[in-house]
Amino acid sequence: MNWLVELITGSGIAHSILVLALVISVGLLLGKIKIFGISLGTTWILFFGIFLGHLGLEIDVNVLHFLKEFGLILFIFSIGMQVGPSFFSSFKQGGVTLNLLATGVVLLGVVTTYVIHTITGIPIATMVGILSGAVTNTPGLGAAQQTYTDVTGATDPTIATAYAVAYPLGVVGIILSIVLFRFIFKINFAKENSELDDKNESKLTEAHMFSLQVENPSIFGKDIRDIKHLIQKEFVISRLLQERTQALVVPQTNTVLNEGDKILV
Repeated sequence: MNWLVELITGSGIAHSILVLALVISVGLLLGKIKIFGISLGTTWILFFGIFLGHLGLEIDVNVLHFLKEFGLILFIFSIGMQVGPSFFSSFKQGGVTLNLLATGVVLLGVVTTYVIHTITGIPIATMVGILSGAVTNTPGLGAAQQTYTDVTGATDPTIATAYAVAYPLGVVGIILSIVLFRFIFKINFAKENSELDDKNESKLTEAHMFSLQVENPSIFGKDIRDIKHLIQKEFVISRLLQERTQALVVPQTNTVLNEGDKILV
């Protein structure tokens, strides 16, 4: 039984993994609970982590550093993969306006933070943590901690502490703001979503699939790139069954089409 006691109360890698698994599992379960149709989601992981930390459960410093950096990398990577396919198209459709608004919000937060720092005398590093937590900006927290370490050569635990204190209030504040705006402006989410879907569908061009055989002499011996320039249309050929060799290939832009070839467009 000594190994079990050591696993629960120790400070090794196994103990750290056990604590992390417990925090994540319980946090996700609590995140499924809804009160008046509202759920805090993964924020419960932070709450439960704070609770276990208050009880004295600690994680190995090296494990904590690795998982913090690796988790932040995965978080940012996942966001990039999610928004990447539509980023440039969205940027062209009002993206500049949205970025200007976002810049204004950030500048307003920075000015407010500095004013509070000047009035209260709270260290600026702590105020940066509060700013990151208040706007629920986890990448901002990571950047602030790394910048502080690069500049001073030391770490400041108050940055993360301030973030943890402000984060729950930031989440609750956002939720309450949405509920308040919905009540004041009498917003119908179902109607808004329907109108947004109709607007997006009107901008989409439906793709059609064809199975064709090359019989036009004007494209015999030409590669796909030249054919696109010739007809001034965008298309994708996903499969090509060559007449001469009966080989089924995935064509490239420099693949030449010959008489009798069958293509999937």
